[in-house]
Amino acid sequence: GNYVCFGVFELYKDPALENALDVALQLALSVPMEDINAYPKLSKAYYSFVEILFRGHKKTIFALDSNVFMQIMNTVHDGLQSSEAAISSFCANSIDHMTTFYFNNKGKDKIEMRNLNQHIAAQPNLFSSLTGTLFNLLLFGPPQNHWAVMRPMLSLMLASESSFEAYKNYLIGTQTPENQAKLNETLNKLLADVNRSLDSANRDRFTQKLTAFRVTARQFLTI
Repeated sequence: GNYVCFGVFELYKDPALENALDVALQLALSVPMEDINAYPKLSKAYYSFVEILFRGHKKTIFALDSNVFMQIMNTVHDGLQSSEAAISSFCANSIDHMTTFYFNNKGKDKIEMRNLNQHIAAQPNLFSSLTGTLFNLLLFGPPQNHWAVMRPMLSLMLASESSFEAYKNYLIGTQTPENQAKLNETLNKLLADVNRSLDSANRDRFTQKLTAFRVTARQFLTI
């Protein structure tokens, strides 16, 4: 049932879980990415493990050295663009777990936030590169990826509004003057009535708006 009371390990100062996670992570990172991507069962196991870390063990994954953390994020970025729907879904969920935590805890003095902010300071374009990839996949990517890439878009936009604005301006700048006006109008419709909240109702409403945005924008966008 996906339920294990992990908190008791820390409560009783038992390092068994942390040691197991550390060993498993070292094993996962010791395998070259070309080998992981070459074997479907291995790649699904790897990306599933990463998603579990971001979902239930943020303290562990955020405490990693920034170079190691960015190594993982680079694999998530690559996996997001996989033609295998399960892998892109694992990666999209990993991003959503991270950006949801960041948005909900921004300004709070938590060890996880301090560590995550250190990673972002070391790689300032982390959110902007994820934003660009997600929107490019939504607008120009294969159909099987669409539902997966939609999930983290709202949390990412709320976590880094400047990244969305930068991508919006970039995309508008690639279009003809006529299309620029259409795209600006379409983007305004996408953002209308969307609250700065990550509750289920707001997520569902934004997902519906993303679907409509994709259909409308693809009618006139030029690559």
